[in-house]
Amino acid sequence: MNSNRELWMAVIVTAGVLIAIVGGGLAWLGGTPAAIAILVGATGFAGFVGLALAIATFLTRTQP
Repeated sequence: MNSNRELWMAVIVTAGVLIAIVGGGLAWLGGTPAAIAILVGATGFAGFVGLALAIATFLTRTQP
């Protein structure tokens, strides 16, 4: 992951944006008010990106 760090960051953030859109959209379609659906999407984005970057950092630091 060291040589392609920027590429992996782009992939992780893009996947996070897609998760946020799907999560917020499904919440909104399920009857949740729009403001709360936006918060649901933002929470999904932050949770996924945070976890994925933490895993990527762990994997990068444990390589010999």
